[in-house]
Amino acid sequence: MDRKKKTILFLEDEEELLLTVGTLLDDQGYEVTGIVSAEEALRVIKDSTPDLILADIKLPGLDGLDFYKEIRNLEQCRTTPFVFLTAFNNLQAAREAKRQGAAEYITKPFDFEYLVSRVRALVPP
Repeated sequence: MDRKKKTILFLEDEEELLLTVGTLLDDQGYEVTGIVSAEEALRVIKDSTPDLILADIKLPGLDGLDFYKEIRNLEQCRTTPFVFLTAFNNLQAAREAKRQGAAEYITKPFDFEYLVSRVRALVPP
């Protein structure tokens, strides 16, 4: 039986982290699309809805919180699990993200095993 890989859109402006996490999640059986700007991510999402979105908060241009609000206005992304992965270690921001419906708020530096366990819980490969 040929099963389609679950897709993850990873929005991160730090290219080394984008590549590292992308490769590690790919090794876990996911198809990862790495993107460095929220504006580009919005264009990609309009063509293909991912199974999960993983995004930084501090980004050039449109930041991760505003990106989250934008995609929640798109019919096809209203229920897509959304995980913030950010160096922005702020309890108020974390509470606000969760209040708005984000599935997770993980701060950098992060434990990769924890990230994988949360991703697997939200979208099993």
